[in-house]
Amino acid sequence: MKIAYKIFKSEINDLRIIYKSTLTAYEQTSIIVKNNTESEIEFPTDYKSLEYDLRQLLLVKLISILEQYLIDNIKFIFIESKIPFKTKNTITFQHQELLSLKTVTAIHSKLISKDCRQLSSGGLDKIIKYYKSKFNLDLNSFFPSKERIIEYHDRRHLHVHNLGKTDKQYRKKYNTKKIGVSISHEYFENAIEDIYIFGEIINKNTINYIDSLIAISEKRDDMRNIWFSFQNLGNAFELIDDKYGFWSNDELVIFEDILVEKKELFDNFIEIKIRGEQTRIKDYYKIFRKTTKKNENIKFLTKLFDDFKAPKFPKKIKPYTAPTPEVVITKELIEDVENELPNEPWETGIHKKIALSLNQSNRTISKVINLILMNRKVNS
Repeated sequence: MKIAYKIFKSEINDLRIIYKSTLTAYEQTSIIVKNNTESEIEFPTDYKSLEYDLRQLLLVKLISILEQYLIDNIKFIFIESKIPFKTKNTITFQHQELLSLKTVTAIHSKLISKDCRQLSSGGLDKIIKYYKSKFNLDLNSFFPSKERIIEYHDRRHLHVHNLGKTDKQYRKKYNTKKIGVSISHEYFENAIEDIYIFGEIINKNTINYIDSLIAISEKRDDMRNIWFSFQNLGNAFELIDDKYGFWSNDELVIFEDILVEKKELFDNFIEIKIRGEQTRIKDYYKIFRKTTKKNENIKFLTKLFDDFKAPKFPKKIKPYTAPTPEVVITKELIEDVENELPNEPWETGIHKKIALSLNQSNRTISKVINLILMNRKVNS
């Protein structure tokens, strides 16, 4: 979970650097070519078209970063808890395939990988539905809004598959007659900021969700935790090998499936943390203690911890809300809104229609309209 979010933030920051540094490079190259008539560098007089192409490519990458983060986040939730993934769905394995999976962990990995592959090919809308059905996390309700995130995704789709030209479905969905959609500097900067905040909110809500799952799991009466340490003066010790198997209630259990942490300390001391069903943990520790009594190379077996008290389960998860970013109103935005405004009197909710058309928040457009009205009064 933390790793997924860390990678997401790093990718977004790298994308910002690529964008700003490339714009600077375009500008500097244009100056060099203009001042040096003997330069062999082929560079267009108007490099604005290159900036557009750059934003087109980076928007594709931006949406890919978001989709990959959402997929990786699912995997890390799965690592933390299997509770939300326990469904009654039927899955078929061939004998050969099942027997080749040596641990329960390998089966778990296969199951979650199958889910993630389907989501990767299904697109953003399918991922959003998955979060709602599995984790009860409604991504549509997070900042900046369902409409804006989906519009970024739809515009990316047009630039990938149709070179930025709108199709009938897009024109109907966004009530526009435009043949093509552009990606201005302002649009791209807003997209980066919106998706960055969107990822931050998802991360905070995921942490809250995981905390609640851990609390549920740790309150189960059939779960037990044991931490112990010992000194190993010999060679490799079979009982702490990840693939070591033992029987518990006629069920083969692999050590890797109950292992939480294995840490090598000083002077050949090793610390082991195991967690699982009461019976499994009890049977393993009984085998371990009995075996070490007969092994002269194992010394100072010490139980450090056995069954800790579960934290109080939170009654309600408070969703995290990121602070609303400061509204920046530019001269260009005011002109765009004026062009979109029809003749008065205006219908109720006109600011919402303009906000959707210009991919801005309702709050921003409402402020711009108020400024326009004030200017008209001053000039009248």
